[in-house]
Amino acid sequence: MFPLLETALAFALIMLTASLFVSAVVQVIINVGRYRSCVLIHMLRSLIHGFRTFHRDPEVVDPVTGRPAQDALSRSEACEMRFVHEVLADPVLHARSAKLAAGSDPARLALLVEYIDADDLITIAAGASVAVDAEGRERLLPGRWVSCGQGGAVETKRYATLEQFSAYVRRWFPTLEGTASQTFKQRARQLTLLVSMMVVLLFNFDGFRVLARLHENGASRARVVAQADTVMITADRLGERPSTQRPPDELRDATLEDFRLEMQKTATLLDEASLGIGWQESWIVQRFCAYRGDSPAASPTALQLLRDTLFWLAGLAFTCGMLSLGAPFWVTTFSQLIQLRNEVQHRKRQESASGAKPASGPLALPARERAVARPS
Repeated sequence: MFPLLETALAFALIMLTASLFVSAVVQVIINVGRYRSCVLIHMLRSLIHGFRTFHRDPEVVDPVTGRPAQDALSRSEACEMRFVHEVLADPVLHARSAKLAAGSDPARLALLVEYIDADDLITIAAGASVAVDAEGRERLLPGRWVSCGQGGAVETKRYATLEQFSAYVRRWFPTLEGTASQTFKQRARQLTLLVSMMVVLLFNFDGFRVLARLHENGASRARVVAQADTVMITADRLGERPSTQRPPDELRDATLEDFRLEMQKTATLLDEASLGIGWQESWIVQRFCAYRGDSPAASPTALQLLRDTLFWLAGLAFTCGMLSLGAPFWVTTFSQLIQLRNEVQHRKRQESASGAKPASGPLALPARERAVARPS
C-alpha cells in the first residue's frame, strides 16, 4: 500500500507545483491585461444604462413601443462611458501617488480601479450632482452622464435625481456585482485552461508516464516529496492555500518576479525528479525514432506506434484536465494525502508494537507449563 500512497503523494505535489506555475502566469496576464478593471467598467456601464432604461429615457427606449431604441447601446456609449470614467477617476478611489502616475486622463485612471461598492458609487454621484432648487433638496445627476445630446449638446434629465439613482443602485448593484464577479471567474477559468494547455504542450507533460515512473522509481518519489515544504510555502505566498487566513490587505497578485521564481522552481523540481518531462527525453519521441530506425531500440510496428501515440495524447489531455482544477484543489488533495499517510503509519506502528511485545510472568508460559509451575 505504501508505494501506491507515496506515488499519489508525489504526483499530487508535482501537479501542485505545475498548478502554482500556471496560477502565477494567469495572475500576471490578468494584471497586465487589466481583466478586473475591464469587467468593472462593463458593470458600471450596464448599471447606468439600466438606470436610463428603467426610467424610459427616450434615447434608449422607444417612447411609442416601449422597446429598446435602435442602436441605443452604440448611441449611448459616449455619455455612459463618460459616467464610468468620471466615477472611476474620482480622487476618492485613488491614492495620490497613483493619480500622479496616471496623469489626469480619466480613462487611464479608470483602469487602476478594480473594485467599487455601492456606497462609494452613491457618494461620488452625490458629489457630482447639482441642486435644482433653492434649498438644494432635489439634486440631479450631471447631464453629461445621462444625455448624449444632439451635436454634442447635453441636457439634464428630470428623472435622473440623486434619490432615484441611489435607490436604483442599492436595489440592483448586488445583482450586477454578482454577475460581474461570475464573468471574471469564468474568464479566469478559461484563461487557466488555455495556459494549462500551453504548459502541457511546452513541457510535454504526460501525466500517465509521470505516474508510471513515480510508481517504478522510489528514489524519484523521495526527491519529489522532499520538496513539499518549499512548495507549500510558495502556495502560501501566492494565496493559493484555502486554509491560510490572511487579511485582505495582505493578499496580492503574482508579479513578474513571482512568475520567474515559479518557472525556475518548477523546472528544477521536474529535472531533479527525472520523470521524462520535456521533449528531449520524451518517451513518444524515442518511439518515433525507433520506428524510423534512428534508434538502436526495437522498432515498433505502425499499429503499435498508433497505440502509443493515442496513449500519449490521452496523457496530455489527462494532465491538462488535472492542471485546470487549480492550485487550491491540489493543496487540499496533498494535505489530505499527508494526513492519510500519517494515519496509516500510526496504525502500522501500533499493530507492530502490539504484535511484537512479549508477554511476561506466568501468563507467558504455555498452559501445561503453567500447571507444573503452579505451587501445590
